[in-house]
Amino acid sequence: MSIAAASPGEQGSHPRLGSSGAESSQTTNAGQLPVRRRPGQLERLNEQIANGLTERHGIQVYGFGRPGVDTGTVRDIVRAVDDMLAKYPHARVFSMEIGDVEGDIARAFEDRLPNTDRIGTRIAFSEKYVTDPELLAKDVAKAIQRGHFSPRAERPAYGTIVHEFGHALTFEGRSAAVERADTHLFDHYHRTFGHDNPGGELTESYKNWRGQLSGYSFWKEGDFHPTEALAEAFADVELNGARASEPAQVLHKMLVDTAEPKWRKEGLL
Repeated sequence: MSIAAASPGEQGSHPRLGSSGAESSQTTNAGQLPVRRRPGQLERLNEQIANGLTERHGIQVYGFGRPGVDTGTVRDIVRAVDDMLAKYPHARVFSMEIGDVEGDIARAFEDRLPNTDRIGTRIAFSEKYVTDPELLAKDVAKAIQRGHFSPRAERPAYGTIVHEFGHALTFEGRSAAVERADTHLFDHYHRTFGHDNPGGELTESYKNWRGQLSGYSFWKEGDFHPTEALAEAFADVELNGARASEPAQVLHKMLVDTAEPKWRKEGLL
C-alpha cells in the first residue's frame, strides 16, 4: 500500500505541493504566427525528455506523453530530479508520474520498489498544473507572497520537485527526522538563544523563531507539521542557500544526517 506524504490542513485558496515559465513549447512570441507541428510531435518530445531520467537514473516515467503537457515544465521537473540526484545519489526515487494528485501540485509516496523488498519513493505531478504553466506560476507566486511556501517563484515546477525530494529523504531515514524535528529545533534554539531567557520561559520566543518556517510547515490551526516542515526546509535551503531561514537550515541538516546512516548501513557511503 502506498503511503502519501501527509499534507497540512490548509487548503482553500492555498495550492498544495509543489519558472516552468521559461520554456513553454505550446506558446509563441507576441506578433508571431503559431508554429506548425506534426501531430504528436510535442508528445514525443516530452516523452524523450522524461525518458532521460530512465536512461541516467533508472527512474520509470509515466504520463509525460499526454496531450497538452507543457515542455518547459517537463524540462524543469527533469532538471530538478537530475540536480537532486547529483547531490544525493543514494536517494531511491524510482518513478515519476503525471496524473491526478487530488488538488495537490505534486505528491511523494513511499512504496515498495518493483520486484524487491526495498522501499523507495515515487513522485506524481499534477496533470492540471503540468498542462497549465501560467496557472502553476500564478498559484505558487500567490502562496509565496502569503508566506505559505518558501521562495521558489522563478521556477515553480523545479521548486515543487525539490520539495518532494525532501519527502524522499524523509522516507530514507524511516521517519526518524519526523519524530525528532520539533525537539531538534527546540534544542538548537535553547543552545543558541537560551541565555536570553534565564527563567527558562522559551515557549513563545521559540515559537516566534520557529515561525520563520513557511506556513506550509504548520497545520491550519497553527500546530507544527513536521513532515511538511522538513520538506519545506529542504527546499528552502536547496533553492535559496544561505538566504534560507535558520530553522530551515537546522532541519535540512538533520534530514540529511538521518538519511546517511541508512545509506552507510547498506554500504552506499
